[in-house]
Amino acid sequence: MLAQRILTALILAPLFVWAVFALPADYFAYLLLLFVAVGGWEFARLIKINQPLYRALVAGGIVGCALIAARHTQNLQTVLIASVIWWGFNLVWVISYPAKVQSWYGSGIVRVMSGVMLLAPMWVALINLHQGYGSEYFLLLIFLIWGADSGAYFIGKAFGRHKLAPRVSPGKSIEGAIGGVIFSVIVMLIFLQYQQASVDSYAGYLLLAVVVSGVSILGDLFESLFKRVSNIKDSGNILPGHGGVLDRIDSLTAAAPFFLLGLNLL
Repeated sequence: MLAQRILTALILAPLFVWAVFALPADYFAYLLLLFVAVGGWEFARLIKINQPLYRALVAGGIVGCALIAARHTQNLQTVLIASVIWWGFNLVWVISYPAKVQSWYGSGIVRVMSGVMLLAPMWVALINLHQGYGSEYFLLLIFLIWGADSGAYFIGKAFGRHKLAPRVSPGKSIEGAIGGVIFSVIVMLIFLQYQQASVDSYAGYLLLAVVVSGVSILGDLFESLFKRVSNIKDSGNILPGHGGVLDRIDSLTAAAPFFLLGLNLL
């Protein structure tokens, strides 16, 4: 399994970095939309929609909502703020689990809307980040998330003693979460040095790194809620050793809107 994970990463990571820098903005947006479509297909399975036609309708509906939201660029800030508020509710569901499950899983309409709010704002944020701030800031977001994931894994393995959310994801620890935040801050410091940014701007960017790394963990935990309720280990098997697309972008679903909103406010 570890060999599969490494091989898949070695193949896909360079291709993705190439796409970030080399593809025209519109083509790159459509590539990301493909991930949204696959993620929507996988999310439909997490909410116990197994009939292929209905799963396709859910995925298509999510893609359609993303396209509609992206067309109204004047409402970008509203989309981002709505996403941030929605993640605030998700934090409540994660903390309170297994209580209040009916609030976010009891209704089929609510479950489908969770898929829309999970994936559509992420896509809108990512394409606006790529087009508005450029490839370097897009990769910065990716590296912040990778830093958070890596720090949480290695620090959690070495020092993890206190469970972060044992009823949702028993493997995560508070120490690991702190390690993830520290790694993300280091990534941001390296970026700021590379950009030769003014020291006066450091505080805002470092705070943004802390927030992004924190909400990236929330994104992971929120997907874990649906996996636990649906009794599913991975969202899919399209990526050998990594599970499904949704398993790889769960942190990004939360982090992307926060990151772009934070950049806009700095």
